[in-house]
Amino acid sequence: MIQTTALRNEESSRRSLLRSSAHTLERVIVDGTSCSPFEAATITQKAQEVFGLGEYCEDTTLQPGQMIWQSTLSTEPAGKLLEKCKFKQIHLTIHKIEEDSETCRVYGRSAKRAQQIMRITTEAMDQGVLLTQEDLATILDCDVKTIGRDIREYQKRHSIMIPTRGTKLDIGPGVTHREKAVELFIKGKDGVAIARELKHSLKAVERYIHTFCRVVHCQSEFKDNLKTALVVGVTVALVNKYLALRDQYWNTEPYRERLSEIEEVGTRFWACQDSKKKSGRTARRNK
Repeated sequence: MIQTTALRNEESSRRSLLRSSAHTLERVIVDGTSCSPFEAATITQKAQEVFGLGEYCEDTTLQPGQMIWQSTLSTEPAGKLLEKCKFKQIHLTIHKIEEDSETCRVYGRSAKRAQQIMRITTEAMDQGVLLTQEDLATILDCDVKTIGRDIREYQKRHSIMIPTRGTKLDIGPGVTHREKAVELFIKGKDGVAIARELKHSLKAVERYIHTFCRVVHCQSEFKDNLKTALVVGVTVALVNKYLALRDQYWNTEPYRERLSEIEEVGTRFWACQDSKKKSGRTARRNK
């Protein structure tokens, strides 16, 4: 078989997936039982959820693909000398193997890098830190000019705010990629169409949508933003933004039926998992 660039990239992406702990568990289940690969994948996902592994981890232990970084607090004003600024250590998810491999395979390396930039800047902001473009260039091992170009092009194309120290302090609050994905979902687009429009991983888009559905229903159960955040495993700030989106479109007649369907999806999550959780559990990142 002739090895084209596309085939080589696909094979490289496949090998990357084999390094994940989830894939290792899937193989153990398939080899040790009569389960099919599909059944093994389902069992693996449930095992991660029950035992708090992978993306379901709630403690401060670094997970595969994560790193500790230290940068400036988001409350530090623009123009303040760096040596006088306050810093904070945070956890960043540099690599999500399945999501990043999918994006790279479908949309290319530039789209993968943009997805990584969006993920780690959002994680940093959720932890009270704003990364600089120099931070991003060091973390992703590329040139500052490349980071700046990626950010400018993505924000211009999709009207999405990527919260770096420069952009956030210059332009103030804006719509993030998570909110944009949810907004498109409210307007009737499915996950595949949203992923294609944003050049984002389908797995990530589905996670944003499921989190939104859970937030909407949990809020109807608790009537308390903090309890909702703790049960769903997100920040209170994200709960506030998602509820603001819900309220914005609830007052627009064409979208009320869609939002009712969304709350029904959240009801299923509530019946399966959220109702069994205690609202005092530690919030989970990377939603």
